[in-house]
Amino acid sequence: MAVLVLGLVIVYMDRFLHEPARGPQTTENRRQGSGGQYGEAETGPGIRGLSDEAVRAMDFGREGFAGALSWANECGEEPGEALAVFMSGLRYSLSGMNDRSFSRQGYERLKEKRDEQLSGEDGEALLQYYEETRRIYSGLAADLQVFPVPRNTDASCAFVHFGNDWGNPRTFGGDRRHEGCDIMGDCYEDGTYPVLSMTDGVVEQLGWLKLGGWRIGIRSDSGIYYYYAHLASYADGIEKGDRVQAGQVLGQMGSTGYSTIEGTSGKFAVHLHVGIYVTTEEQEEWSVNPYYLMRYLENGHVLTQEYPFQKPSDENGG
Repeated sequence: MAVLVLGLVIVYMDRFLHEPARGPQTTENRRQGSGGQYGEAETGPGIRGLSDEAVRAMDFGREGFAGALSWANECGEEPGEALAVFMSGLRYSLSGMNDRSFSRQGYERLKEKRDEQLSGEDGEALLQYYEETRRIYSGLAADLQVFPVPRNTDASCAFVHFGNDWGNPRTFGGDRRHEGCDIMGDCYEDGTYPVLSMTDGVVEQLGWLKLGGWRIGIRSDSGIYYYYAHLASYADGIEKGDRVQAGQVLGQMGSTGYSTIEGTSGKFAVHLHVGIYVTTEEQEEWSVNPYYLMRYLENGHVLTQEYPFQKPSDENGG
């Protein structure tokens, strides 16, 4: 009996740590493998403004993002358009969906609902919201290629893990919300894990920040800003203005930050903070929850590099 209880606790904790938190409305209306047939109760309220509420509701799901992109490519649909149709029609959630969940019939039904909204009384304003979300989804679909920490071929430090901690409260520097996804490693020494660029782009920011420590910011070709913080060091020769490719090493994971003194480290566990920021008509920097997109990249739908890296030796600062 004790073994059974322990097993159930482990299963529950794994779901708690790896599944996104959902509000009652999202849970009640989430699709559960309906094969692409969307009933009235299963579709969401439709196109919304880019408010904090709408952002927090966005849930690409483990397989949903990949499934939508795969379906779009097979059917000749523009990926951003397909994502915008599915996301706005399904309460901005693709959870529970996979490759088998997408169909032409379901897609066309959601498009009809979208067109009804856009032809209504508030159609002009809704069209602006829709075009912004479509542009953002197009950028994410085109940009994201590589999970930011490579798979390790050395079993001594093989794994990283992360949870849905975007939006959680933070207090250093004043009350604020966590605008990223923290990727933790099994090994806790600074400099153990290489950090890879998830996208092609240009190095827009490089250097020390009070909160982020040694950080690097990459502006992708779509205009989305990808932020990597708390680095232990940068890759040799990398400079502001450099062109980088997806999969290129940007630096090493560390624990720097939470200080105005450059080089301060060790105030928290070694990890990589990943932030994703988009620009809208009203906001220059609008934080998108990276968690679901990290799950998409982690699941191997795109290129994943492998490196035989090991824990640093003591003489190298390990």
